[in-house]
Amino acid sequence: MTDISTKDAISISVVAGLMFGTMAVFISIFATGIEDPDILFSLRIGLISGSTALILILAFAIYRINEISTKGDSREEKRKEETDFLRVALSPIAERVSSDGNSWDIHQRIRRERGVLVVDLMGLDPPSAAAIGERLIDSRGRLRRVKIRTGIIGEERDSNYQPGVRNAIMQRLKIDAERVNWQIIQKSSSITLRPMGESPSLRLWITRFGIFSIPVTLVMALAFRDLAGEGLEHQGILFGASCGLVISALAATYRDRSS
Repeated sequence: MTDISTKDAISISVVAGLMFGTMAVFISIFATGIEDPDILFSLRIGLISGSTALILILAFAIYRINEISTKGDSREEKRKEETDFLRVALSPIAERVSSDGNSWDIHQRIRRERGVLVVDLMGLDPPSAAAIGERLIDSRGRLRRVKIRTGIIGEERDSNYQPGVRNAIMQRLKIDAERVNWQIIQKSSSITLRPMGESPSLRLWITRFGIFSIPVTLVMALAFRDLAGEGLEHQGILFGASCGLVISALAATYRDRSS
């Protein structure tokens, strides 16, 4: 998990407030009649709803940031332990690379970037990269999220990384990553191993679904009612409500990826 600052919390709160406000405006327009809507009234509703959401989300975010900051020493200690553990686990590979006349400094290549543990494969050959993947799998019990830098692939390939390094470690990770509860996320210059997480309990799922379903289903039902046109309002409401329920059910399945 990356570090969240007060500036990030403000940005997230503003975006969420705009989303809530926009949703409230559309709900108001659909509810009062799209043929002759009261735009000023709808805008006032949106402004009030968006401002309220912004304040509540910002207050909660700042509270969480302060709460986390009070536990900062413990969190930083755990991060340091995780980094030190991985450096020790991968030190035999660094020693083997050094014996071949190359250099791979574990203190430089294994580091933290915005709270995420990063392993940089610069300077390694494909067999060493495959060995890195195997040791990461074996060390999964002590690791959470890990980003592996492999260099840019394709026409803009980074010459600092040997060809085949990315394929070598990917082949190893694809075999056992899912078994150890890691999800593989590929980007042009990196591979991220993210915990697949735990599914929410039935009670938590029902709570989330109850919170999400009311606004989402209402917006979708009213939107499709007007899109359906005259004579098909009932079918539009049913279709929109069904879509809202499906979206709410999917949103409620959010996994906890903290481990």
